[in-house]
Amino acid sequence: MIRSRVSCWPLALLVFAMARPGGLAAQFNDPPAPAAYALQGVTVVQADGSTLAGVTLVVRGDRIEAMGAEVQVPADAKLLEGDTLYVYPGIFDAHGEADYEFPEIEVDRSGIASWNPPRQVQSFMPHRRVVDYLTATGDDLAGQRKAGVVAAAIHPEGRLMPGRGTVLVFRADADTPGGLVAQPELGPLMTFQAAAGVYPSVLFSVIAFYRQMFEDAGHQAAHVRAFNRDPASLPPPIWDADMEIVRSLMGGSTPAFFAVDFGRDIQRVLKLAAEYDFRPIIVGGEEAWKVADELVAADVPVLVSLDFPEPERWEPRNDNGDEEEELDAAPLREKQRIEDIYSNAGRLAAAGVRFALTSGGGKADILEGARKAIEYGLSEQDALNALTATPASLFDLDYLARVRARGPATFVVTDAPIFDEEMEIRYVFVEGAMEKGREAGAAGEEPAVDMTGTWDVDIDAEGQSIAAKMTVTQEGAGFEGTMTTPFGEAEVRDGLVSGNDVSFTVVFAVGGESMEVEMTGTVEGDRGSGSGESPDGSFTWTAKRTGGPGEEN
Repeated sequence: MIRSRVSCWPLALLVFAMARPGGLAAQFNDPPAPAAYALQGVTVVQADGSTLAGVTLVVRGDRIEAMGAEVQVPADAKLLEGDTLYVYPGIFDAHGEADYEFPEIEVDRSGIASWNPPRQVQSFMPHRRVVDYLTATGDDLAGQRKAGVVAAAIHPEGRLMPGRGTVLVFRADADTPGGLVAQPELGPLMTFQAAAGVYPSVLFSVIAFYRQMFEDAGHQAAHVRAFNRDPASLPPPIWDADMEIVRSLMGGSTPAFFAVDFGRDIQRVLKLAAEYDFRPIIVGGEEAWKVADELVAADVPVLVSLDFPEPERWEPRNDNGDEEEELDAAPLREKQRIEDIYSNAGRLAAAGVRFALTSGGGKADILEGARKAIEYGLSEQDALNALTATPASLFDLDYLARVRARGPATFVVTDAPIFDEEMEIRYVFVEGAMEKGREAGAAGEEPAVDMTGTWDVDIDAEGQSIAAKMTVTQEGAGFEGTMTTPFGEAEVRDGLVSGNDVSFTVVFAVGGESMEVEMTGTVEGDRGSGSGESPDGSFTWTAKRTGGPGEEN
């Protein structure tokens, strides 16, 4: 039998509230969070791979109030499922995605000398900050939280030096972009991507441009020092926002995030960094394995992108393990190139390079990519570390990678070890705010039924029959709407369809408070049924579509 739960409120109260005139309000707000949450009998896995089984974990406010085998569940806590669940630090995407909008640069190129263009045409704007143009809020990042991502570094896109990034903690209650910000500014992003149609337009000139940039910044710094010693001997220095950022790189106090993939380009970065004494962090690094020893010697980390190329000529062997046919030259070359990219992280780990795994700016499913890297030689322990502790350390947010009593309640809860193919994220906590993760159908079967329409619903609770009418609209695999009873209206939310299986939450407003009822079942055509349980008993439901697809009457 398919089961569901009545959360927080006993079933008898549900029946009483629904039968009481005026008991249900017609306006709905998000139900208030419980005073505390509890997970009982879970296995806690730390970033270093250490595990502790049979743990009870209590979250109150934004903190983990208590955690241990002997911890008791507080009377005011909402008990979530436990036993077979796993608790991990949340994923920190060191090259992630969040919405921001740099202003359009409108320049009349007809009057620009290609050898002496303005900086905005070159895309040399290291003073520009993503945080100043951030538009994302907590709601916009819900999809990433459901995938286990709790924080990310957001780097600007563009040629040459397009600006500086920011670090966000994906707080669900952030109503403004500022509510997400953990670090407002990072070091600038640098690339070897030449300017469009103006100097520097080729790799050779880009390197020359960077050398001149560092030389100019050094001269400016010398001018400032000399003027401060003897203001009468020199004209006052002119403040240059871009050069100030370049100066901050020299000496290594601020890292430069250098987006390069090829081994030869990484060597160019290392040479430039040694020449001008700046501290690079490689972003992307597809061929970092080729120069692993040099990266170790220079102590340069890599933000490894999991945005793997799609094979075009090579067809990987199928899931049955059938042997591949002998490949022609072109597919064989592609196979070798792509498998080298898959094995990049494993080779870096073996060589001792410090690295994080990233979505490549939101382009990849980070857990799917990590599983591919594991398939090609990366250990699960190194993968977990590269998704949690290493990025948290690189951005001075180490607390995000620890699950401990009295620490911030930021973690993910899964129903299996995190790298298992069938693993599902059940809950995500960010600073104490709980959300459900990817439900069973989120990555499962395509919907076999469209729930859109109006349904007559009969609820049988301990012999008492309650008639309701539910009207919902489905988009993709999700649906939402309202449920009307003879005594009031409730909100239907978080509806999900996987094959013929459905799940949804009904939110009732009772006496100024909210009550959630989670319902699951199956739907065939225009008829559905399901069942549920509460501490005080069980209930069943049946439904018949009376309007919408099929329009049965």
